[in-house]
Amino acid sequence: MRAVLWLSILLASCGDNSAPIYHPWILEDLTPAQGLSIRTPEFEVAQGQELQDCYFFDVPAGDDLMVDRITTALNTGSHHMNVFRVKTIKALDPASGTPVDLGGVQGVVVHGDSNIECWKSANWSDWPLVTNSQQSKLAEEVLDWALPAGVATRLGAGEKLMLQVHYVNASDQVTPFLGRGGVNFYRSTDGDTQELGTLFATQQSIRVCRSNPRPSYSGTCAMPTGQHTIVAANGHFHSRGRRFQIWTWDGVSTTQPPDGARFYDSTDWAEPDMKIDLDTAMPDPGGVWWQCDYQWSEPAEGCAAVDDRDPQHANDCCYTFGPKVETSEHCNVFVYYYPKITSGSVTCF
Repeated sequence: MRAVLWLSILLASCGDNSAPIYHPWILEDLTPAQGLSIRTPEFEVAQGQELQDCYFFDVPAGDDLMVDRITTALNTGSHHMNVFRVKTIKALDPASGTPVDLGGVQGVVVHGDSNIECWKSANWSDWPLVTNSQQSKLAEEVLDWALPAGVATRLGAGEKLMLQVHYVNASDQVTPFLGRGGVNFYRSTDGDTQELGTLFATQQSIRVCRSNPRPSYSGTCAMPTGQHTIVAANGHFHSRGRRFQIWTWDGVSTTQPPDGARFYDSTDWAEPDMKIDLDTAMPDPGGVWWQCDYQWSEPAEGCAAVDDRDPQHANDCCYTFGPKVETSEHCNVFVYYYPKITSGSVTCF
């Protein structure tokens, strides 16, 4: 099957001078001394299809893996790839997965097309973020992030992780080739001592409706007392999203922070910026404030599927919070900071 797909791609490219030519991304294969490499299998994304798969694997036994460089790669057409630390097992259970080879690492996969639990964010509500990528532009599929000097993320020996990848081949996004994702975690060799912390939060009250076509939704996350520095960030929404902004916040104010506190601003919903060169101090006490601005648009296939998902049954063609690009919306924030919080917790609204 794979050979047939590759032949089809090559023939299509040869017969149409305007067709993009696929050059597979390549990440180096790391030895255990160098770190950990994960590769999903290649898979077809048929026309009109949205796929989301959840891959589970364990960090190798032995010493904890301190990581000071992360390289991610995605074939064109990807909507996102997230890696989480597995904590409370709810309905998304790796025990129900199918064995899979992840580039030499043995794991299991739960396919979203046969198990809806891979789509439900409540299943990983207490699973901390490790890393994420939304970068899959043709010839720009690889994101190489070296953490700041002295900073590393700790992957515990034997810790279970979940890599989730989402692909779309429909009206809002297209997958011209095969789906595939990968990540390299590079072992620190220079004694980094500051641990990287992550913040992943969602605003779930979204309603982008025909009668209210340009709404904005915001959220806040308050950090425990202490000095924290933001080193990377990105935002995530679907095709109705027009602008995603993140500010540092004093943890108290109920109005949007001033422009001078904004450290992230993106207007590209399909390939949102991943800022990896930040050095932004959060107030102490304080946190972050983020906002999503939307513009309603008529669904390509009509409003029936969108109305079907509306918990209020308003019949107003309202896009509400949900995982599907074609029929729902998101307002998700990803923030990377140091030092990692070891006492207290982040509170998000």
